Amino acid sequence: MKSVFKTVQRGRLSDNVVFQIKKSIIDGVYKPGEKLPSEKHLLEMFNVSRGSLREALKSLERLGFIVIKTGVFGGAYVIDKAMRSFSNTLYDIIKMNKISFHELLETREIIEPGIAALAAAKRTKEDIKQLEALIALRDKSMQENKIPIIVNIDWHQVVAMASKNQLLCLVIDAIAMILNDEFKKISLSLEDHRVILDFHKKITTCIKDGDAKGASTLMREHIGDVLKRLT
Repeated sequence: MKSVFKTVQRGRLSDNVVFQIKKSIIDGVYKPGEKLPSEKHLLEMFNVSRGSLREALKSLERLGFIVIKTGVFGGAYVIDKAMRSFSNTLYDIIKMNKISFHELLETREIIEPGIAALAAAKRTKEDIKQLEALIALRDKSMQENKIPIIVNIDWHQVVAMASKNQLLCLVIDAIAMILNDEFKKISLSLEDHRVILDFHKKITTCIKDGDAKGASTLMREHIGDVLKRLT
């Protein structure tokens, strides 16, 4: 049994419990998929009431750090990629502050060229495979002269994954959630989609070839072109 928690002595009890458990997850004491100590043991460790403990666990579940399961194998389990909660929080902040669609596109124009350059330097064969698979799906629609139903920026999210920078991935994921809402309201022509796909192909080639400068330059042109088409 890991002993990393301290008796709670002051402040709002549930907040103190949340802080300690969250820190233990971030520090890697409890890893994704791992079960936290039982409720009985947590009560003994923290020396708090059952109500305060359960309130803390519910808060951690809402934040995306744990999932509470019931049944024979019930208990609190650390969620895989718990830091995805950052993307959800950033999404809420963007929504609450009414960040405009234009501002989001400007932000992409600033950060995505750098992401593409990193991807060219750090990509793996699996990353390239995923990028090419997404291109193939859209290419098929183009060849049949059909406008693909696009409500996401999944190709851009894979580019971010290829950069091997977790923070950039989280930021792009948050932006993607906002754009998913917006793209449902937007109609692009077949020609628009052809131009976008052509950029995706050229940037993917640069990333595959390890051409960081080319990937960055083309990504800047691509996002700028999309900004003009959507605003």
